[in-house]
Amino acid sequence: MRLSKLTQAATILVLATSCAASADQFAIRTNKPVSGASERLLETLDVREIEAVEINGAYFIVLEAKNEGYVEAYIFGHGVDAKALYRLEADWTGPGLSSLSVEARGAFFKETICEFCTS
Repeated sequence: MRLSKLTQAATILVLATSCAASADQFAIRTNKPVSGASERLLETLDVREIEAVEINGAYFIVLEAKNEGYVEAYIFGHGVDAKALYRLEADWTGPGLSSLSVEARGAFFKETICEFCTS
C-alpha cells in the first residue's frame, strides 16, 4: 500500500514539474524612457523586469513573461505607450548576450505581432 501511494506522489510530482510554464524574454520598444512597474503589478502578472535600455535612440524594456498575453497585460497595467514588441532569441542575461554591448544585443530582437502597440 505504501509503495502505491509513493508511486502516485512521484507521478504527480513529475507531471507538475514537467508541465510548469517556462518564461520567455521580450523587449518593448517605446519613444521615451519608462520607469519600473510596481511590485504588486509584477507579482500579479508573474512578470520580471530585466533591464531598461536605450539602443540607437529607441528605448526598450526587457521583460521575462510567460507569453505575449502577459506582456500585453503589463503594457496596459503599467500604461506603457508601446511602439513595437520583440521576442528575444537568446537569454539577455546569459553568458552569450551579456558579454556583448547593449547595441549589439539588439540584433537578437525578433519582431513579433503587436496588436496593442501604437504606431
